Amino acid sequence: MTTNSSFRALFIDQVQKPAEDIQLDLAALYLAGEEYPNLDIPKLLSQLDAFATRVSLQVNDKSSPSDMARAIAVYLFADVGFRGNSGEYYSPDNSYLNRVLETRTGIPITLSLVFMEVGRRLGLSCSGIGLPGHFIVGLDGTGEYLDPFNGGVPLSLEDCRTLVQKMSGGRLEWTDQFLEPLTKHDILFRMLNNLKSIYMEAAALPKAIGVIQRMAIISPGIPSIYQELAWCHAQQHEFRLAIAALETYLKDATDPEDIKRVRGQIEGLQTTLSHLN
Repeated sequence: MTTNSSFRALFIDQVQKPAEDIQLDLAALYLAGEEYPNLDIPKLLSQLDAFATRVSLQVNDKSSPSDMARAIAVYLFADVGFRGNSGEYYSPDNSYLNRVLETRTGIPITLSLVFMEVGRRLGLSCSGIGLPGHFIVGLDGTGEYLDPFNGGVPLSLEDCRTLVQKMSGGRLEWTDQFLEPLTKHDILFRMLNNLKSIYMEAAALPKAIGVIQRMAIISPGIPSIYQELAWCHAQQHEFRLAIAALETYLKDATDPEDIKRVRGQIEGLQTTLSHLN
């Protein structure tokens, strides 16, 4: 049986590959393995293979990207029954690819991942697009988009603008940068960030710590990660680990006031530790 630590090692190995060699489906399953250490990765990957095989019967070499995307969307969302999990949107299972494949429900990013991985197997060039508050898929080089959370409905540029206005309550001014394709690291980081928010809200701190640690593996230069890691450790009275996280934070800190504040936090934790010894 693969253990939690084994899945962490597999995840690290996968995300440290050159970008073109990272397998997004595999990395997402390694991510899920810490929560579900008994998952059968070959079986789950074969499901994605089977989806692509079925869609391949509906398309050919002359199919346009739009036709290919439409065929994938019809198969996944109409035939197989993948759908957005509006009723339990904040369930952590929506961020675990194995559970999304099992339940046929998910949130925008994981349903987009399923679509993109089926598309990749069919040679469809598409990318994840992280609109503020909503994740969609773009068909590379076409200016066309689709929304896997809502049945794969096609989206125009104007539809994307409207979606951002709706999600932000009109507070965000549109910029075309919203449509920049995300990297594989970006997508995995965003999946982990969703899980971090859920676990911290639920005070499931050991799980939050595991998630934050993997966020730091992907993007080690983000200082706030170490602040959150330190907070979680401190809440669990793991003061030495909290201090270590803050010391890592200080390595890249540049603001004098910020450095002073964090050093004060470290001193406070050290004082607490000395009282315990």
